[in-house]
Amino acid sequence: MPRDDIIDLFTTIPLWVVVAVRIYNRPTTPGQRSFLAMLLALAVGATLRLSSVEDVLAALTGIKDAAVLPKHLVIMLASTLLLGWVESVVPPREHEPAWRRWVGFKPRMIALSSFGVAAIAAFPLAKPAVIAPDGSRDFASGQYGDVAGTVHLTVYLLSIGSALVPSILLYLTVARRTDDRLLRLCMRLMALGATVGSFYPVYRISFLAYGFTNWTYPLSEEEFHLGGSVIQLVTIAFVIVGSSVRAVDFVLRAIRQRRGLIALRPLWEELVSVLPPDVVVRRLKEVPSAQEERHRIRDLYGRLDQRIVDISDASHELLPWVSKDLHHGALIEARTAGFHGAEARAAREALCLRVARKKAVDGEPYATRRPGTVLSLRNDLLLNSIWLSRVAHHYASPALSDAADRLSGANTPQEVTA
Repeated sequence: MPRDDIIDLFTTIPLWVVVAVRIYNRPTTPGQRSFLAMLLALAVGATLRLSSVEDVLAALTGIKDAAVLPKHLVIMLASTLLLGWVESVVPPREHEPAWRRWVGFKPRMIALSSFGVAAIAAFPLAKPAVIAPDGSRDFASGQYGDVAGTVHLTVYLLSIGSALVPSILLYLTVARRTDDRLLRLCMRLMALGATVGSFYPVYRISFLAYGFTNWTYPLSEEEFHLGGSVIQLVTIAFVIVGSSVRAVDFVLRAIRQRRGLIALRPLWEELVSVLPPDVVVRRLKEVPSAQEERHRIRDLYGRLDQRIVDISDASHELLPWVSKDLHHGALIEARTAGFHGAEARAAREALCLRVARKKAVDGEPYATRRPGTVLSLRNDLLLNSIWLSRVAHHYASPALSDAADRLSGANTPQEVTA
């Protein structure tokens, strides 16, 4: 396999992986669909660079350079789609720089159409590709000193450059205006990729320009093509990494959500029984077994949210059996057991829930002096999951079993009529 193909595979394979993942996740917004279309075009263009694909297309069509024009056109399209996507991410404000007018939808389409027509018109007149020492087809070297081939490649390269340069400015604009840390990182990585990519047209056109002079290009043919492959590799790598920042965050969140879902199951199983009968029946039908739950990855957020809601609802059902004396005594027991700070508060809540559930099951009378709430929850799913995981740990802790028994028998609350 030619060395350039090996380098190209380091971008082609990840691109198709990213495309497959995004298709699997079913993009729902116009921005997501637009970005997927750009990645798909880029993946097709990267695939058409491979020598084996070029050979197959040449054999099927009988045209030696059958892969070249489609490859160039689809990469021109990908560059324009990339510019359109980032331009849509930056809604124009009242006072924007003049260059913003030149990256709107109509200017983009006019530029793409013009460059595309010129590239198609010049391509049939270009010289055929030459065979490189490694056996691959080398279209660019065949155009060295050829007018039509140079026009075709120059138009193709200018189309890429005219899309990448304003993209850099737009990426940096988004990074400057957003308060979203991940979006800022994404935009900066994409800007780095576009910056590296913008050198590719300059690099290639400089080679073509030498074909019309008596000067000798400073790089050998092998070094020149290696440099071009490396620039493309770095550019696409930054696009992949930058576009995957949020995906990585999504995966990490999913891991934390799954961990929370599993950690809260024992506490949920204990407390769900105090909910109204119709809710208990519905939950038993909806919730998978513990073994199945470990392998099910769909709707982790929704399932974790429902589990936290069930635990919170159960705590409200148990509140009538939680007295202020129990609340205070549970904290003393937690500190006696060696817990301090947040751990002591989590242990107190676990003890209150454990004792209240026992009293509810035993049918003991309600408490008269009650605290306002049992659980300390916030308006954040992951924070609530982390906190309740602490509570669940202490709820099932054998170390607090004696403390729960003492609190169950001590300070019997005054009865009130239900």
